[in-house]
Parts: sequence; structure tokens; C-alpha cells
Amino acid sequence: MPLISIVVPAYNAADTLAETLDAILAQTARDWECVVVDDGSKDTTLELARSYEQQDARIRVLTQANRGTGGAYNTGVREATGSWVSICSADDVLLPPHVESMARAISRYPGFQIYSCNGYYWHADDSRVQVYTGEAAAAYHEWTLEETLARCFFSVGACYERGLFDAVGGYVEDAYGEDYDFWLRTMAQGARQLYVPEALSLHRISATQKSANLAKAFESDVRSIQNALDTGNLTPSQAKAARSAIGLRRRMIHEERHPYGLYALAHRLGQPLLSWIRRR
Repeated sequence: MPLISIVVPAYNAADTLAETLDAILAQTARDWECVVVDDGSKDTTLELARSYEQQDARIRVLTQANRGTGGAYNTGVREATGSWVSICSADDVLLPPHVESMARAISRYPGFQIYSCNGYYWHADDSRVQVYTGEAAAAYHEWTLEETLARCFFSVGACYERGLFDAVGGYVEDAYGEDYDFWLRTMAQGARQLYVPEALSLHRISATQKSANLAKAFESDVRSIQNALDTGNLTPSQAKAARSAIGLRRRMIHEERHPYGLYALAHRLGQPLLSWIRRR
């Protein structure tokens, strides 16, 4: 049984999947498996994935009718055999020390159920912008639910205990922001998260990715935060943070739709500013 199962949801990803899988094969640690889920692709994604499956027995390929990202996550994690799960989109990249570094953090800092890392935004011109910088970003620390309510952490390469998936019933397949919804539900049930300061992954920035539709992303956030608030499981501090987060996102939705709002300006100025706003 591998320590970490890397789940790669892939839909019409023939242009980027090879780079993602090559990076997984280049990991400095060998104690991993990779579960690729072809989510009803109409291009050559499945054939490409199968070619990697034939190269290395640690790579398994599943295929299904299109169910969206959440459905691909659910299929992949249910078939995963590792004690820990890491999701890697088919256009993102885990840098070579990723598995080794995350395994070391899990071993050295027990007691957490989620381990997230630093990384880079990866732009079309091949430039990279580190997500977290400065003194605070250089230290291991617990990332609280209050922080997650305020802004979703950089989750490319994050690892979580396989049991968390079963505890919350997996990913909500009709949620636009199914990953953020998943993190909120697990942490609202008491899961603790450790931030690992090493930059271990690349998140590709493109105009076609789901998070580029900011209004829909924030609307999804509002629903997920409200659902967490409605459980009654949050502490007073967490509930206060949830209400503040809902108000902030509603203001952002308004600004996104206003022709002279902050997001209209951000769209004109480009993705680096969008990335900064998304982390606020």
C-alpha cells in the first residue's frame, strides 16, 4: 500500500496531461500511486493516460461518463489505496520533491489531517510567481478554519487523510468550487491543517479554468460557507469569520458585475492582480 495516492482528474486534457504525469514519474520518492480519472474526454486524453499506465505499474487509469470535476475526484479517491490523498489537476504540476517533502512533514509533524504547501502560479509565458512570500510564509504553522473561511489556501499538492473523504461523504458533485467546499466541510468537523512552507507545486493560470469565472466561484463559496454555518458545529470565532467571509464575497460578486468595479479593472490589468484578489 503506497503512502500517498495522487488523484488526477482529466477532461479533454491531452495538451497538458503528459507534463503532469511526467512530473509525477520524476518524484524523488517512489512511495506513491497515481490514479488518473478520464472524465468522458472527447480528445485523446484516455489514450495518452493509457500509454503512461503501460510505462509504470504505479499509474492506474479509470474512465467514466462525464460527471464534472467533483465526480472525477470521487471516483479517483474511492479507488485510491494510499493512506493519504493528493489531488493534482491534469494541467498542474507537482515538483520533484513533492511526495518526499510531504511525507516528511506528515512524519515529523503528526496530529494534522491536512497538509498544504507553498507553490507557484504558472503563467502562459512560463513565468512563475510564488504564492506565499515573506517571513511568515517561511515557517510551518497551523492553518485554521478562520483563515480558510477568509481565503482558500493554495491547495495544489495538498495531502489529506483518506478517512476524511469517507467522514464527509466525498466531494459535492454539483458544487462549482467542490475543492473549497470539501476543505470547509472537513475542517468544520475538526480536521486540522498544517502549512508546509516549501514551494512544491505549480498551478497553471489560464483564462479557461473554472476559477477564472470569479462571480460563479464566489457564489459557490457563499453557499459552501453558509452550509458550514448552518451545521451549528462552528465555534463563535469560526461563525463570526464565516459571516464576515460571506459578506466579503457578496461585495466581490457585486464588484465583479459592476462595469467599473474592482474585478472589471482586474480583468483589464491581468491575472497577477486577479490572483492577489483571489487570495484576499
